Amino acid sequence: MDHEVISLVTGGAAGICLEVALRLSETNQTVVVVDKDEAALEALRQRGITNIVTIRCDVENEDQVASLFADLATRHLLPTVLVNGVGGDARKIPFAELNSGYLQASLQQNLFTAFRMCQHALPHMTAAGYGRIVNFASVAGRTYTLFSNAAYVCAKSAVMGLTKQLAYEVAGQGITVNAVAHGPIATQRIQDAWALKSPQEQQSILDQIPQGRLGSISEAAAAVVHFCSSESGYATGTTLDINGGLFI
Repeated sequence: MDHEVISLVTGGAAGICLEVALRLSETNQTVVVVDKDEAALEALRQRGITNIVTIRCDVENEDQVASLFADLATRHLLPTVLVNGVGGDARKIPFAELNSGYLQASLQQNLFTAFRMCQHALPHMTAAGYGRIVNFASVAGRTYTLFSNAAYVCAKSAVMGLTKQLAYEVAGQGITVNAVAHGPIATQRIQDAWALKSPQEQQSILDQIPQGRLGSISEAAAAVVHFCSSESGYATGTTLDINGGLFI
């Protein structure tokens, strides 16, 4: 490759995305971590990792994203690798209690963020003739959810549709677009939701997972990092399931 690899990870100051950012930084590339949580960003800065650049931005806000990419262009930090990790919803709400507001909010957080980031990142990737985009889907988009609600299922299903269509459109330009569909991973958000469940409810969930456990953050991040690499160049438009056998 005759271009500099710069990775951008949204939601990169915590959870799976933080682990992704840390692993990418170990390859000596520049990693731009974007998050709206200033305290989490400051905690990352305190680690003193010199090739990680932290930027506060709410990627649900279209104007902030436009300003972000203008700033990245000025600083010569436009990414050739994009990890769209913002999203999620650990609220277990029955369908009868949902309304269109829940659906719109879930689409905004889980789908529109990825859509928006891809639109801004693609021109530079196209000019470079190289790009890697990894979207966060979910086992919920594959089947049903144990932790969330129908609005979230709709949004994550849409992320997989976006991944396929975009992969098709840019396949001839050296750009791959893939998704990772995680099952129940022991992030802080899931652990908080887990703690609210009775021992019987917890065991009922584990009984539905053939491996009988929640996944680790390390396991979840490893699949994402693979799709970020140059070695993954012949895989595009795919969704990789990381769920302990919950969906096969």
